[in-house]
Amino acid sequence: MSPYNKVLFVDDEEGVRMSWDRLLSEHGFDVTTAEDGSKAIDELNRTPVDVVVSDLKMPGLDGIQLLEWLHDRHPETRFILLTGYGNEVVERRVRELGAFEYLNKPISPETLAAVVTAAMHLKLDPTPKAAPVAAAPEVATVVTEAPAVAAIEDTPQAAPQPEVVHKSRLRKALEILVGLVAAPLIGLAFVMFLPVIGFGALFWMLGESVWNAFKPAEA
Repeated sequence: MSPYNKVLFVDDEEGVRMSWDRLLSEHGFDVTTAEDGSKAIDELNRTPVDVVVSDLKMPGLDGIQLLEWLHDRHPETRFILLTGYGNEVVERRVRELGAFEYLNKPISPETLAAVVTAAMHLKLDPTPKAAPVAAAPEVATVVTEAPAVAAIEDTPQAAPQPEVVHKSRLRKALEILVGLVAAPLIGLAFVMFLPVIGFGALFWMLGESVWNAFKPAEA
């Protein structure tokens, strides 16, 4: 079993703690639980862990206060907030404090296991320039299925160059101008040539009728 597999799950509901303890243990993690932020700190002082998964709203010390404590005392510990009462303000705050991920309930066991595994993997190789460290087989299996977390939003989008914007606008203006000029010409050509086509078809039909009327009968 990998040495990087210790998870502390924090939630004030006993049934929730028991369920996630069992489910995460089935994915190969060494799981301990705590019923609130204070109990979690007591547990962390006794035995450090690799990843903390915590609910937001709990009696006493809540999830954000627990994250603040970790940020000051154990910044290397990955923190995942799992809540059904979050909002943009909460998400912004936990990300400012260095949370690995912010997840809204409900969430499937496979998804949470994948995110926890990704956090474990990042703990193994915290710096992008460092040589990659091979994950344990049970970790690697889930990492391949883990969604990309926090990577997209941290990558700034390049602003379009002024000349590119100018050319794009000029091209659109030319297309509109050509359309405005060409539309009346096409309509005029249609009006002018429609009678010619109609009379041509009429004369053709009359000529064919006359020919059929006066051509010699076949023996």
